[in-house]
Amino acid sequence: MKTFLENLEALSLARGTSGDEGAVKKLIYDEVIGYPDCVAKTDNAGNLIVFKKGKNKPKNRLMFSAHMDEVGFIITHIDENGFLKFSNVGGIDSRVIIGKRLLVGENAIPGLLGSKAIHLVKEDEFKNPVKTDSLYIDIGADSKEEAEKLVKLGDRAVFDSDFEKFGEDCVMGKALDDRAGCALLMELLKEEAEYDITVCFTIREEIGGNSAGNAAFTVDPDIAVVVEATSAADVPCVPGEKFVCKQGEGPVVSFRDNGTLYDMELYRFIMELCKEKNIPAQTKHSICGFNDAKFIHQARGGIRPVAVSLPARYIHSPYASIRLSDAENTAALLKILSTKLCEI
Repeated sequence: MKTFLENLEALSLARGTSGDEGAVKKLIYDEVIGYPDCVAKTDNAGNLIVFKKGKNKPKNRLMFSAHMDEVGFIITHIDENGFLKFSNVGGIDSRVIIGKRLLVGENAIPGLLGSKAIHLVKEDEFKNPVKTDSLYIDIGADSKEEAEKLVKLGDRAVFDSDFEKFGEDCVMGKALDDRAGCALLMELLKEEAEYDITVCFTIREEIGGNSAGNAAFTVDPDIAVVVEATSAADVPCVPGEKFVCKQGEGPVVSFRDNGTLYDMELYRFIMELCKEKNIPAQTKHSICGFNDAKFIHQARGGIRPVAVSLPARYIHSPYASIRLSDAENTAALLKILSTKLCEI
């Protein structure tokens, strides 16, 4: 049984853009199938659904959810000189991707995300972010025929990023949104459960897909807890009211985002529970983004939604960072919720 950090590293290094999450799903399945009292299956949409038998039947059927997919690129054209044109898969800031190493296609061919040389950039172009359609991927091929032996249209590309610790309490790696959420739910599945729970590892969140809604329809819970990694903008040049959340201050419990108005009774219950259990917790200081709760809470006749997020800096880039102390406190909260939300 792997540790949280071992699982997180393996998940971060795995390649799994939206719609191509198979490698990530296999990693999770191979690990959790060995956990006590866990039964796993894949639904028709492609979500991995894990049922964990508890000691008791819950008053409220409880579902936890985290998405497996990551942002990346999809190959749309190969030109006569062997360069690859692409479209983004999910929201990626073009300012941070030029010159980055990529892994391309099923065989993880090394590539480089290129643009025209800086001395060819016109003065007015410096005033605006570079457009993705002016960029290309260089895989070292000299011709279209040579490139086509290595890559085909529809292949995916992901950032070629390491996973490593830095500072006293931080780790960095790609796709921590939301592989960190997946790793936290794997921790939850390791432990003996007081009540039956279901954990869903979902797909296609980064492209705004409804796959989590499919999972929720299948599971039919009363309450759903979405476990995410959310933007921590607590960095220089950002005013405090725009921080969204801060690293080092524990899990983020949402009352609203751009996709969901969360159940206020459950929001207040969780914040009070954190005080009672001495778990540091915070809420979002700014309303931004959305997650799988947008689709989950609309499934069937309606599901009471909760979002518990891990503060992460630099998401949707070649490297994101989280604090291990935040992960530890989030894991503690999720364990408590796996009991308390079943009882209320």
